[in-house]
Amino acid sequence: MLIYFVGYIAAGKNKWGKRLAEELGYDFVDTREMMMEKSGLTFPELLKNKELYIKLEQEALDKVSKMEDAVVATSEMVPCRGDNMDVMNATGLTFYLRAGLGCIMMKVGKDTNKYPMLRGIDPDFIPDFIRTELENRKPFYEKAKIEYLARELKMNKLLELIDSA
Repeated sequence: MLIYFVGYIAAGKNKWGKRLAEELGYDFVDTREMMMEKSGLTFPELLKNKELYIKLEQEALDKVSKMEDAVVATSEMVPCRGDNMDVMNATGLTFYLRAGLGCIMMKVGKDTNKYPMLRGIDPDFIPDFIRTELENRKPFYEKAKIEYLARELKMNKLLELIDSA
């Protein structure tokens, strides 16, 4: 089985992906890590080269969509390009970790260094930026087979949702 976690920054895709992979005895894959490894660039450097970023993002999805027994944390934009959500839904179980603005802001705070896509944005405008991004990406994320509020998720609930999908 292949399980994809989709959602916005700070939703917990890596955290829950790693925990679930360990629980199931699956491999854990982070598409961002794949992109950085292949390019030899840091994530902030990748973000500066949109064409390369999109190319590597697509290559990462193409590669993971052929895997078995893996849990995948996708980068925030993977579900929002082309037919990527259709590909993920066809090759595995998609899980949207829904996080609201308040939850994201608690994790992000004013430390934009941890979140490269927020670098250079005036800290006072980060909530508005995130709110807009969430609204723009919501239609894509909501194509996932399972959706659950990230802050309320527990391992037993996660396993129950996967079993019932």
